[in-house]
Amino acid sequence: MVKLDSPKKAYLMIDNRILDPGNPFIPVKENADLTVSCVVDEGNPKPSLSWELALGSLALLDAPEVPLEVLNLTETVREQKVGARNDARLGRVLRAHHNATLTCFVRHIALDRPLNVSVLLNVQCE
Repeated sequence: MVKLDSPKKAYLMIDNRILDPGNPFIPVKENADLTVSCVVDEGNPKPSLSWELALGSLALLDAPEVPLEVLNLTETVREQKVGARNDARLGRVLRAHHNATLTCFVRHIALDRPLNVSVLLNVQCE
């Protein structure tokens, strides 16, 4: 009999530093490379993590034909003994990413609906 252990919360990290959940914005330089990690410390079986990038409404008004590279997000699942980790990487942060919301969804058999944790990108133009 497998004991179900639901994940309690997820958190985000950049450069192995945990982001302050009370501050939804992260400053990021235009044209920089950005990797955000989503980490869950518990869960049995392992939870499944996935990312979603939603552009701010202003970006869509300014550029109705958003280039595909703006939505190009690379996901990398990192092996951990307990819990789960998934890294989202934007190879190049663009102006269109300003006010975009990067959300990590945590799915698990013991959860009625996915947990999620998100951050807003505050793009600093050069």
